[in-house]
Amino acid sequence: MSPVAVPARLRDPATGLWAAAGACWLLSGWLVLAGGHHHGPAVPRPGAFLVAWLVMVGAMMLPTVVPLVRLFAHVRARAPQPGGALPALLGGYLAVWTAVAGLAFAVALGVAAATGAVPWLAARPEVLLGLAILLAGGFQFSRLKEACLRACRSPATVLRREYRRGPAGAARLGLRHGVSCVGCCWALMLVMVVTGAASLLWMLGLTALMVLEKTSRHGPRLVPVIGTGLLVLGGALLIAGVARPA
Repeated sequence: MSPVAVPARLRDPATGLWAAAGACWLLSGWLVLAGGHHHGPAVPRPGAFLVAWLVMVGAMMLPTVVPLVRLFAHVRARAPQPGGALPALLGGYLAVWTAVAGLAFAVALGVAAATGAVPWLAARPEVLLGLAILLAGGFQFSRLKEACLRACRSPATVLRREYRRGPAGAARLGLRHGVSCVGCCWALMLVMVVTGAASLLWMLGLTALMVLEKTSRHGPRLVPVIGTGLLVLGGALLIAGVARPA
């Protein structure tokens, strides 16, 4: 997808989004160093998990929403009263990911319970991680992934269909786009929950995959390549974990 031009008289909202994403990356690094950002067997309190989840979402997902926000800024500038619409758009988008945090926390609890009850799993973290990556790889070839990616890659189409003036319309657009984004990325985010979001390398790698899939003009061709790579990696991790001597 080619970059969306923003008229010179408008302040480019992408600058703020990239700055916010950068701040989330810095905060993620601080949380890792402080030892307070784990989603593995030692599950944090719900409040701590939510904070860590939102920081991770800000770091990983805000870069993928830049094309829609830039187009929206261009369109809303023509409205008689555009004030407050952009924060409402982002608020709606983040509200969806906040709601998903409950499901992510349930998965983290399940991972903690499984590894706590089965010492064999606790000694072989590659097994659950490999299964999560295999699921993410298989999902790359699904019709749901394809449909959600089409919506994410076509912000102009989404705006023509969903745009309404005012903060309420912007929030509704953010909610709709957030649902499409979750539909694209839930399996990759599941990998972060299973591996423990303290891994900045996993965050960086998965963020790069999601940005390429959703914003690059080569995205459609990359999806099956990424899926194949994930299947190979997940299978290798699973085999390595199962084959490890007791």
